Amino acid sequence: MSPTGRHLANRKLNVFWQDCLATVLVVAAIAISPSTTSAAEKFVTFDSADVTAISAVYIEAEASNSELVPGIVMLHGCGGLFNSSGKMSTRTRAWIDLFKAEGWSLLLPDSFGPRGHRYLCKTKDRPVTPERHRQFDALGALRFMQAQSNIDPKRIALIGWSNGAMTGLHTVMKGSRSAPDKGTGDFVTAVLFYPGCKAIGKEHPDYVARFPTLIQHGAEDNWTLPKPCERLVERSQFEAKGRMEIDIYDGAVHGFDHPSSEPRTLKLPSKKNPEAGWHVRVGTHPEAREKAIARTMAWMREYLK
Repeated sequence: MSPTGRHLANRKLNVFWQDCLATVLVVAAIAISPSTTSAAEKFVTFDSADVTAISAVYIEAEASNSELVPGIVMLHGCGGLFNSSGKMSTRTRAWIDLFKAEGWSLLLPDSFGPRGHRYLCKTKDRPVTPERHRQFDALGALRFMQAQSNIDPKRIALIGWSNGAMTGLHTVMKGSRSAPDKGTGDFVTAVLFYPGCKAIGKEHPDYVARFPTLIQHGAEDNWTLPKPCERLVERSQFEAKGRMEIDIYDGAVHGFDHPSSEPRTLKLPSKKNPEAGWHVRVGTHPEAREKAIARTMAWMREYLK
């Protein structure tokens, strides 16, 4: 049996925590009080590879010297980049603070707003999808970051949550329609939080990630199930010799990395049972969150160093 899924995660994590306990404590402390504003943040626009003009928040690293810095493209979930008050979520802010502390520049594209939408979590037939639209936004975001004078074009990473993580799956796939032209540079790595892997696994039975990709998932996630992701990782590992890894956290549900999301159940539209709907569990899992933060930061440092 290939060393994937829970077995792979448990074996690696047991060693990992011994080496990273100090890191867990530090990043957890940083993430307790996410920032609300920053003078370094500005609104920018870039062209998606599907020609849509995409608005985004660009957060430039505070440069202490003339060296080029790494960059990260951050892809929002089905809730959109901004809430009804026009603010980014607490979870997004917490991750921004963690990445800013490392001295990395960040780009947060808004895939929904420019297309006339904000929140799509409870929309049955979504007008904006990872496969038809958002993977091309990711490519456009990569091109934007490569063009910035202070960013190292060889050290640009991708991170996404839920719908944004599903966008990531399409983006990182070998042979993807949104893959950059040969010789133009690519993302160096990706971290994807609780993507849905079932559909893409069926559509692409030979799925392989073209660069190192880490998936973070909750064992009790009944919105985007972890099992299909385990199978996807196992398949990619077999074909590409370990370019994909997955950690699955016991007791964690969808959105487990949020700093302060009260565990609750959401009712979503259901094609199988339209009247009753589809009930999914979401909310913070503190232990899983701390471990996922430490794992993500260590992974990013490895590829962005």
